[in-house]
Amino acid sequence: MKKVLMGLFLIASLSILGINKGKSPMEHDINYVWHHYELDSKYENLFSKQKKEFKDKWDIYQDKNDYKNFIVLLKKYIEKYPNDAYAYEILGTMYMTVNNFKEAEANFLKAIKLGDDDTAKYSLALLYADKGEKDNDKEKTKLAEKYFKELENEGINSHYNLENLRNVKNGALIGYAEPIFGLAAYYDNYENYKISEKYATEFLEFDKENLDNLMFLSNAYIAQKKYAESEKLFLPLAQKGMMQAQYLLALGYYHAGNLKEAEKWAKKTLEKPERKQPDDIEAAKELLNRINSKLKVQNKK
Repeated sequence: MKKVLMGLFLIASLSILGINKGKSPMEHDINYVWHHYELDSKYENLFSKQKKEFKDKWDIYQDKNDYKNFIVLLKKYIEKYPNDAYAYEILGTMYMTVNNFKEAEANFLKAIKLGDDDTAKYSLALLYADKGEKDNDKEKTKLAEKYFKELENEGINSHYNLENLRNVKNGALIGYAEPIFGLAAYYDNYENYKISEKYATEFLEFDKENLDNLMFLSNAYIAQKKYAESEKLFLPLAQKGMMQAQYLLALGYYHAGNLKEAEKWAKKTLEKPERKQPDDIEAAKELLNRINSKLKVQNKK
């Protein structure tokens, strides 16, 4: 759970009101965000079984600096995971290493198009800066300056933080649980819900009931209006009696306009209040009040 701020329910409830989303105005630093969460140490060395073969080959090619086979490996990975934005960025980096500017540029642009608009933008800026200097190409130099300026305007102005973020993405790409969770937290914190959803979904392979991860998914589903996905994930957990899932299910129904189901599950979260934290009870009551207010308006029509 979060070490600071408020309980799970209260954070989500405040999001409804638009008062505070639990985000802190800070420089984009994954370590800062990550350290606000407690993740069991058992996840440190866990990695995805689905990516074992990919990880093993990655380690071999990395140790040997075998860029040719690295490129072949990444292309095969992209065939299997065509929407993994960061895979295109790494492929672009490999092409940059072997001085294939055209392919490097194309893959960085593809990564940005798929939502990797921080480290891929950084990689593209470095590519243009290098090309501009080597070829005395003023146009490429201007493009590099443009992308660096965009990153700065977005609060991503530390080369160290960007390189660190890339390292964490490398760990997630080959399937390590801890960096996958860290990226879900990071992108949730900065409201890039498309990418947060990607990593939070991947983390379900390791833990289907981690409360923070469920909150990341709830935020992503609501922000993107993916209410069917919200119901599919949270309904089975809610039916099992998991109170956090009951609340998040109610929250999804509320945003979807299904107020009767929202009311039903919000009331469920208030059963046996002696077992719940005061902040969580407050948030559940706030949600129920807002549901009832909307129901009254509907009934008057």
